[in-house]
Amino acid sequence: MRAIALWLVVGGLSVLFAIIAVAVALAQIRAFQPTTLGVALLFLAPIGGALAAIVLYARGLGRAKLERTQAVEAARGSESGFRTVAATMADGILTIDHELTEIMPERFRPRHLSAFRRYLETGEKHVAWQGIDFSGRHKAGHEIPIEVSLGEYSAGGRRLFIGVVRDVTERTRAREAQAALAAIVENSDDAIIGKTLDGRITSWNRGAERMYGYTASEAIGQPISLLVPEDRREELAQVMERLRRGEAAHHFETTRLRKDGRKIDAAITISPIRDASGRVVGAATIARDVTDQTELQRRVLESERWGSMGRIASFVAHEINTPLTNISLLTASIARRTQDPDIQTRLGKITAQGKIAASITAELLKFGKPGTLNVVDVDLTEIVRAAVEQAEVYRKDGVASRLELGDGPVPCRADPLRIQEVLVNLLKNAYEATSKGTVRVRTEEQRDFLAVIISDTGTGMPPDVQKRIFEPFFTTKKKGEGTGLGLALSKNFIVAHGGDILVASVEGKGSSFTVLLPRNLQSSPTPEAPRPENADRPGPPQMPARVGLSPGSP
Repeated sequence: MRAIALWLVVGGLSVLFAIIAVAVALAQIRAFQPTTLGVALLFLAPIGGALAAIVLYARGLGRAKLERTQAVEAARGSESGFRTVAATMADGILTIDHELTEIMPERFRPRHLSAFRRYLETGEKHVAWQGIDFSGRHKAGHEIPIEVSLGEYSAGGRRLFIGVVRDVTERTRAREAQAALAAIVENSDDAIIGKTLDGRITSWNRGAERMYGYTASEAIGQPISLLVPEDRREELAQVMERLRRGEAAHHFETTRLRKDGRKIDAAITISPIRDASGRVVGAATIARDVTDQTELQRRVLESERWGSMGRIASFVAHEINTPLTNISLLTASIARRTQDPDIQTRLGKITAQGKIAASITAELLKFGKPGTLNVVDVDLTEIVRAAVEQAEVYRKDGVASRLELGDGPVPCRADPLRIQEVLVNLLKNAYEATSKGTVRVRTEEQRDFLAVIISDTGTGMPPDVQKRIFEPFFTTKKKGEGTGLGLALSKNFIVAHGGDILVASVEGKGSSFTVLLPRNLQSSPTPEAPRPENADRPGPPQMPARVGLSPGSP
């Protein structure tokens, strides 16, 4: 209505202005009168100004109305969009003018009411209002995990609060499942290691710490080759290449390296890790220390092998003993009946060969039926002294012996006859391998073991011989000079004591044999019993210093 009235006024004034202007113009045409024209212009000027002002006002009013209309339409569109968003979003939106007790479990309400009242009084928030993890109360009465974000505004003089509530049940379950999986990985007895495709360690669980000896801070960021012995690097390169192609390496057994330098047997499975797009971004390794299982299998196989060989050896020895006895008796009978020197010489050779054959059968019988241990409390130094004295007959001229036994006795539990037999055998081998130099015998007390170390400056042994040195019937001696059973029997006796014999040798420099005996020999091994492989390993033999001993010195 206001716009119509304005336009009526504008129309009337415009008509009046036109009439007056026409009348003045006609009067001036008939007779030009400047005074009359000036008066007419003074009268028309206010009318024209009023018309211009009214037109400008009307245009401004129209523009304002248009802008208001556009604003109202925009507000309506924004409200419609907000309502559409609010209606379609999965989150719940609450507008309240009081506390949120309706949606929370009973046990949280007192604390919430206290914090809400404090905020109304002081404006102090006890928690941030964005992304609060909370427990909500479902209509059915059970609790659900929710995430709440709060805001505050005023309307009509009222203080209102708006809350956006999100059900995070699935997210919470996924997070709990992830945490459970992480706990399983972290507490697994197996070593579980993550690494990049270029072999850098990215994760390291407690099982890996126990298996390899490195802490997580020491291992993460290091190359995986840290755990791989030099002789297995090519194997590692092949596995990494397979992983880059997306292939897994399932359950293969290999050798790995601990922080302390000890090699262990490991059963390993390596699988590629893929991102959401399926691209291979890394690898996961699951490793288990199978050193004990491997050693147990080796011992079982070795025991079975020894048992089979022992039965064969015993059978052969018994079968050979009868003809040997007959040969010995016939040789003696012939020797009594003839005085021919040539025949006597030949009979002497037959007798010598018979004795050699008899000694071989004795070794075979011993190998086939090693007997039981007669374990007693003994002084190890006395056994060593007796063995050195007994082996003196094998020492060559020009070879010195050096005995280092300490000042006091070294008590231990062992079968003294078996231990002395082992030491004599090792000393005999050392003397035979040394043509010039020194054979050194010393005792050493380790944490769990007593060690007798026999080293020489003889010919030494190549690595391939060292690997087979304790195999039954393996010998480096000439034909007829050895049966290859001495070291095999010696190791068998020491292993029966719960110990071991270790060897280190360098060709041209000599060899060192270390006999390990447990400090406290048990009647039967226990899982807590010390293991020989954890004892100090012998180093390469060194040239002993000359001590001025005569060849005949013990």
